[in-house]
Amino acid sequence: MNLTHLRYFSVVASQESITKASELLFVSQSAVSKTIKQLESELNVQLFDRVGRTIKLNRAGKLFYSYVNDSLNLLDRGISSVSGGIKTSEQPISILFEVGSTLIPQIVNRIQKNLPNVRLNIAQHVQMDTDLQQYDFIVTTRKIPKYFTAPIISEEIFVGWKSDYPNNTINPSTLINTQFVGLGSHNQLRKTIDTYFEQHQLTIKFKYETDDPATVRGLIDEGVGMTFIPAVTWQNVGNHLHLARLTPDVMRRTIYLCSSTHQLNNIQREISNELVEIFVDAQKHELKI
Repeated sequence: MNLTHLRYFSVVASQESITKASELLFVSQSAVSKTIKQLESELNVQLFDRVGRTIKLNRAGKLFYSYVNDSLNLLDRGISSVSGGIKTSEQPISILFEVGSTLIPQIVNRIQKNLPNVRLNIAQHVQMDTDLQQYDFIVTTRKIPKYFTAPIISEEIFVGWKSDYPNNTINPSTLINTQFVGLGSHNQLRKTIDTYFEQHQLTIKFKYETDDPATVRGLIDEGVGMTFIPAVTWQNVGNHLHLARLTPDVMRRTIYLCSSTHQLNNIQREISNELVEIFVDAQKHELKI
């Protein structure tokens, strides 16, 4: 087993596609397939379930991926910290975004402009047992035990869909037989949604689920079903949809900035300030009904 095996596996696992992985790695599909088979042979365990031309991580694969992903992230940070090609003033900063994915390009652009010597490592899709200590900051809706946690913004969550509708309010009880498109149950937005309906002793149906917010947005644009739209972090999506407020109890969530470091250094403090400012600025343009 070598580093190439692990990097190939990580890309295939994240894409769940040999074709997409080969394109990202700039190698042939046969080379990727051969590497994965060699890795499975060496581990003496199958990591993917294969159905026709599709592959999907199985239970063993998900467990192995969580360790590989953590290891590669730590290795990349180690390489960055000692590489002779990096300026001595350049600082690597790792951020895990469990929410706010549509704001990431804006965040990267702003940090690049204001803090050009910061090297960003951004993560979005991680396993639940991932070692969170590897990240300088985590943007999330959960309070992480023993972490410094500061609320950034609070945002309302609307119901959104492609077609027109005469009302701007919806009672949650009317949605139990509705076809929804949404994120998987491990996602923080989905947990907020599930908790809201559990508190109202209701169950809604997600006919289409994915771990990729962009896929959800694409399906909604095609008019496949309804979804839930956060007023700040998904405002670019909601601008093109019909929105309705859940009533009489609105759905809301609070977004936190978390860090395992209780005393930030100067660079971390600057990054923290930039993150808070971007979310606060975004709230000024939140969706309205």
